[in-house]
Amino acid sequence: MDGVSDKFATCSEDTTIRLWDSNDYSVYARCAVLAGGDTCEGLWTIDNAHNNGVTSLCISHNFKFLATGGNSGDVRVWEIRSRELISHLKEHSSTVTKVEVFEDDIHLLSCARDKSILCWDLKNEKRVSNHTQRMGGINCFSFYPQDQNKVLSVGQERKITYWDLQKNDPDAIINSSSNPGESDELFSIDVSRDGQYFATGGSLGVLRVW
Repeated sequence: MDGVSDKFATCSEDTTIRLWDSNDYSVYARCAVLAGGDTCEGLWTIDNAHNNGVTSLCISHNFKFLATGGNSGDVRVWEIRSRELISHLKEHSSTVTKVEVFEDDIHLLSCARDKSILCWDLKNEKRVSNHTQRMGGINCFSFYPQDQNKVLSVGQERKITYWDLQKNDPDAIINSSSNPGESDELFSIDVSRDGQYFATGGSLGVLRVW
């Protein structure tokens, strides 16, 4: 959380959002999203943004555009003010699981179930790098705050992979759990603002801090 380095939030398929204190890993706030219980009114909607649904979304740092990923492998960029499509990027062959804009608001990183992480030049609308893992789709990644060329990714391979985007092969790969005989598919990962820790969540419902 901005300005609060020892607090973080998680969401889950059990419809809950939980706020954690990393000092003792306790949950000090929890809310559940109930079907039909929404009381908020949407400001605007982009209809039919992707065929077969939107699977990921991020907003640029200058708040001028947003990027979305879909089930068909498309990455699309939209101007927020007009809600018009300004770029359509298609190289992923499977569901896009995450998109995130670099701090320069010119480059974007996407990952997908096709086992690949792609880096895009939004200004020239072209891919500038492709990193592919050996097995299993990629569910999530997280930048190192101090160097956005350094990325951690997780997915169906039940591993945590450390990438340097300036190199073809990963620098390191570790198991999804430090406990012998225990592993699970990881769905999310996030690196702390100081780059000293990262947290993962997966199919066992276990939140791990590394």
